[in-house]
Amino acid sequence: MITKQQLTPVCHDLFAKVKANLPLEIAERLRCSRAVRNHGSYQTFLMFNIWDHHQADALTKDHCCYGLRYDPLRLRPGSTPWHLLLWINNIRIYQNQSAIHHVLHTDLRKICPPPFLFSVEERYVQLKWNFDWNGPLSGLAAFLAPNATKLIAAAHPVLMPIFDSFTQPLDKEERRKIILAREKKYFGPATRPDPITIREYTRSIPPSWRPEILARHKHKCAHCGMDLIGKTVHMDHILPFSKGGKTTKENLQPLCSDCNLKKGNRSDH
Repeated sequence: MITKQQLTPVCHDLFAKVKANLPLEIAERLRCSRAVRNHGSYQTFLMFNIWDHHQADALTKDHCCYGLRYDPLRLRPGSTPWHLLLWINNIRIYQNQSAIHHVLHTDLRKICPPPFLFSVEERYVQLKWNFDWNGPLSGLAAFLAPNATKLIAAAHPVLMPIFDSFTQPLDKEERRKIILAREKKYFGPATRPDPITIREYTRSIPPSWRPEILARHKHKCAHCGMDLIGKTVHMDHILPFSKGGKTTKENLQPLCSDCNLKKGNRSDH
């Protein structure tokens, strides 16, 4: 298993090799992570970032960066645990969002160099290369440097005009207004939901309801009229739960086993 401590000097070597082969007007703008760090919802993969120090709140360095990712959980047959990419968060753009989206989604697609693949999702746009590396770590930087240089040399001329047009960080109150205008509300304090309302949207039926529902139908199957005393009883949603039916007493009925199977299309007769 590769550790952060082992990968950090390799990444710094990669950064040095890339800067040495880029045009000066691009190379002098670049900065990199001090160390490889854990990332992801469960902190399971290792991440090293490269960004432009001119970036401000138009495209922040945490949400627009080149990076090397290593995910040890992908170490299985047919998988690729390594990724080299340019990743940009579509949502965390607080200035001139529509115009910037247009540039990212059109111009970056045009310049995407092989072996990178361009993709756009609701949350992000990325140029990504999935690769595998089974050699010693000492050779990884030299292996990656040509493609990392190719990626930055192609993408950075598209990104630099955006960075240079928005050089001032946004005031917190101004950022808040932009977020609210997009209907992305901040989370309020936690409140206890109404248990009755929640119950309507869960499939589970409280056992205490069964006697009342059976009594309403005189202990008979709602479809065929079979006497259900001493029989297996199925509590059925009249309007199926899968079609929006709520879990309320009014939307429940007792069925025998055969009728329950027929209604669910699970019977041969």
